[in-house]
Amino acid sequence: MTKLYKCDYMDSGINFERHNVLACCKSAHSGGGKPVLAESYETIDWAKIREKRDVWRKQIAEGNPPEFCKGCPSIREADEMLDEDSILFIDINSFIKCNSRCVYCDCWSIEGFQEHSLLPYFQDLFDKKLLKNSIYGYIMFAGGEPALMRDFEKIIELCIENGMKRYIVNSNGIKFSEGIERLLKETEANVFVSIDSGDEETFNKIKNVSCFEKVVENLKKYSEAQQEGKSCVWSKFIIIPNYNDNEEEIMKWYDLTTKQIGIKAVVLDVEREWFKRNDRKITPKMEKMIEMIKNRCEEDGIKLDWYESLKCLYGIH
Repeated sequence: MTKLYKCDYMDSGINFERHNVLACCKSAHSGGGKPVLAESYETIDWAKIREKRDVWRKQIAEGNPPEFCKGCPSIREADEMLDEDSILFIDINSFIKCNSRCVYCDCWSIEGFQEHSLLPYFQDLFDKKLLKNSIYGYIMFAGGEPALMRDFEKIIELCIENGMKRYIVNSNGIKFSEGIERLLKETEANVFVSIDSGDEETFNKIKNVSCFEKVVENLKKYSEAQQEGKSCVWSKFIIIPNYNDNEEEIMKWYDLTTKQIGIKAVVLDVEREWFKRNDRKITPKMEKMIEMIKNRCEEDGIKLDWYESLKCLYGIH
């Protein structure tokens, strides 16, 4: 029997990038590339996108994926090909506005970028009945700071009105967002707030803005809005060499998160560019830090998960 292969993102994914539209955002993964579905926002044509996607899906199914997909771990064996013209996964990386100046991110330093409002594209997807709710799908906000995104609150309102249930929001927590609060109260949202530190001094060095107490307060508000067993607020710690890559720093963050703020879910990651430069490996010191947090989470009943770099390392996609 001939083996079949598939990729969920190639089947049903859309990644709104800064200047174009891709099928996924997996370029950080080993083997992951940039499958361009539309060269610009002016050239978005859902029928043509389906035609292009169908060609790539067939190549993947036959075990001969296009060059930009070869080696990507998101490709897996399948029993059959999906034959449905629907979008289940949306990644939003199209905006770069941010109120932080993180040492591990450059989006805030880009000048003259003209942000596209995604509201008309979401409306078009709903009008054409292409965007569907799924227990496996999601809408993920990444890019810059979602609370500053153009029409963010309107997009949230539109998606909730059209029955979309699952969301992933990546935020720095500096500006409180009623849209994020609403997602936590009404949907199955996972909100990741990257605080990366447990004290103001280290926070200021990493973020290059002085608003530690504001972030802590907003984390408390988001935590109060979450629905147990349904939505969840995650405190995120990105291990950044020469800034917070030691046991003392990560324990200060853990204690702040779990004991003072009362958050019951944490997520760990390693700074992406450093991780790629080091052949997607981490140091023994980092391994020890991660193992220590893993043990503490087991003792305290805290949920623990990995984010993008560590997911790659541990083979989770």
